[in-house]
Amino acid sequence: MADDALHVMSFNALFQTDSTSPGEPEHWAGRAPAIEALMASERPHLLGLQEMQTHTFGPIESGLGPSYRAVGTMGVKGGSQGLINPIFFDAERFDLIAWDQFWLSDTPRTIASLSWGNNNPRGATWVRLRDSVTGRQLVHLNTHLDHVITQAQTKGAQLIADRLRQFDLWGLPTITTGDFNSVAGDSPAYETLVERGGLQDSWHAAEQRLSPHLSTFPCFGEVEESDFRIDWILLSQGVRVLDARICDLRPGGVFPSDHLPVQAHVVMP
Repeated sequence: MADDALHVMSFNALFQTDSTSPGEPEHWAGRAPAIEALMASERPHLLGLQEMQTHTFGPIESGLGPSYRAVGTMGVKGGSQGLINPIFFDAERFDLIAWDQFWLSDTPRTIASLSWGNNNPRGATWVRLRDSVTGRQLVHLNTHLDHVITQAQTKGAQLIADRLRQFDLWGLPTITTGDFNSVAGDSPAYETLVERGGLQDSWHAAEQRLSPHLSTFPCFGEVEESDFRIDWILLSQGVRVLDARICDLRPGGVFPSDHLPVQAHVVMP
């Protein structure tokens, strides 16, 4: 692996709920050790998470270790309310320059804002980093699109595409991670970001694929080859994708989440 290659992961960790019982696959106390083991095994340089809560960071932090820092820790409803879509980065590899959050609505600076028929606010986090190995800068954006309303998915994707174009004008390569709740290659959100937006889909751009083309949302069921890939890593033009993987690891025989993490090793221009 090239010294300047970056390991990127997107992972919907599934929020904790009091409505589950011990022994059920979604029960947090059963999944937390598997999440910690997954993080300890993979330790990506850049990690975009979805469906976090203020009280579910522990397994992520323990697994990654003390060198990691998180940004974007406000819930989508403000403060600690609502789900959180943070970015973790290895602070031994990167220097933090700037970061921010915005909401997927017609008023993106308004916390918890809604616009397009969705019942729950959705947001995005971005971070601008300097790679201490190469000295080059990059932007990582992480998001979680609505799971019901197609218009909200499309409008949210367009808002993200517009923000990414701003970074492109500044000459900054970008990495975009997320649970897009939209099928890659067959959805308006994918068309907005990839087919019209010019981003690379890491799965298709990869020089090597380290797994079959699995559904990223098996929902604790059988992991199967499928076109139902709703978790993506997207890249600006010029980023080289060495490999891509849909990760079906089950530490201790336990699914860490109802989603599978997606990963890629990339080299920034």
